[in-house]
Amino acid sequence: MKRTNQCPKCGSRNVIADAKVPNTATMADKLTIATFRNPDAVLFTGEQRTTVSAWVCADCGYVEFYADSPGSIRTT
Repeated sequence: MKRTNQCPKCGSRNVIADAKVPNTATMADKLTIATFRNPDAVLFTGEQRTTVSAWVCADCGYVEFYADSPGSIRTT
């Protein structure tokens, strides 16, 4: 949906782009995702985070999430 500006579910071109997703669980400004370079470590796990944006079909409600900086969470 991000690249085509078209909903893959219903085919609509009425797409809301780059909507931010508030993280109400932690009361943070935006939802984030994380990866860990050393997930088995007790300390210094090498956590890497990026915020997430949503593309929403304004007709059927289908939603896709995208990492805003996918390269920043690469583990290798």
